[in-house]
Amino acid sequence: MSKQKKLDKKKINIVQQAFDKAVKKHNLIENGDKILIGLSGGIDSLVLLDLLAIRKKYFSVDFELTAVHVDIENIPYTVDTDYLATFCKERNVKFIDFRKKIEIDSSKITTNPCFICSWNRRKILFNYTKENGYNKLALGHHKDDAIETFMINLIYHGSISSLPVKLSMFDGRMQLIRPLMYMNKQQILDYANIRGYEAKLKTCNFDPLTNRRKVWQIIESMKKFNPKADEMIFKAMSNIFEEYLPE
Repeated sequence: MSKQKKLDKKKINIVQQAFDKAVKKHNLIENGDKILIGLSGGIDSLVLLDLLAIRKKYFSVDFELTAVHVDIENIPYTVDTDYLATFCKERNVKFIDFRKKIEIDSSKITTNPCFICSWNRRKILFNYTKENGYNKLALGHHKDDAIETFMINLIYHGSISSLPVKLSMFDGRMQLIRPLMYMNKQQILDYANIRGYEAKLKTCNFDPLTNRRKVWQIIESMKKFNPKADEMIFKAMSNIFEEYLPE
């Protein structure tokens, strides 16, 4: 085996082990589950679908998988849905392209454009799980997303909170799961490159305006003082000493 193939195998193992850790530690997948995947077309959601499809094919747990792409028709970005449909078909996963227009308050677009879009997408996915009997919704958030969310809530909202790996919602009717939470963005990109697929989502025009972009610049500056600053922030979320915090 060549040196490059060994390196590629190591990178794939890192992602698969991180996925397995999240699934086993938080009991994310159980027999009889009906799991809906939020498939944006970005790398994260493609890797999420791929890993779930592999688990369904090779592991003994029996569960159902469906991928839904929510196309907000009046938001300025495009996705190659033909590619998404083929990607799902190759992995024996049902694909649904859900199209809808939403009401947008133009006065709020410049202040928090991504919240408006993501909130509406999430609402559509929640409603779809209810109307079609899905008990779990899988999203492609990863470790870097959790770190960014933690910093945003800390800086802008004065709270200590982030993205849980598993969250029970609607009086237990549905669980939101994030199987990629123990891997970072670079590991996901490496996996996707080795597996030979690319994102089919064009960046939204509002992307440079987001607080996430600004917060990640802060995190990158922190890494100049400690290269593992991002890892330490993630670790801190499960290492809170409440007795040493002011009330």
